[in-house]
Amino acid sequence: MQYRSKDMGDHVVAGYQADIVAGEPDKYSGILYEEKGRGILAERGEAVVITANEKAKEKFADSSDVAKAIKKNDWNEYTIIARGNHLVQEINGVKTVDVTDNDESKAAKEGILALQIHVGPPMTVQFKDIRLKVLGK
Repeated sequence: MQYRSKDMGDHVVAGYQADIVAGEPDKYSGILYEEKGRGILAERGEAVVITANEKAKEKFADSSDVAKAIKKNDWNEYTIIARGNHLVQEINGVKTVDVTDNDESKAAKEGILALQIHVGPPMTVQFKDIRLKVLGK
């Protein structure tokens, strides 16, 4: 799921990306990646504070423990909370990343939502019950 992203044309978007994958080994589900930007901003189980010069990381959970909440080959509930510069992602009620993006020149404050599928071999991706809720500050 792309959020606060920019439409680059020709079905390409750039911005924050909440990942989930079906393959094994799965080191990407739950991470925060910035497509066409700074790359991996937070890995599963990390709280990260980003500034223009550094990323301060702190583990709040073990990645493998967080991964246990992810249902393979089944429906998962992915929650993305983007309030100001604070971004939190959860899968099935378990927090996967907690990011505060203080890099004023690169942090996205707005943008589009996009449903993503990677290039490569044929695959099936399904989405359902998508809800968008505007949060107060």
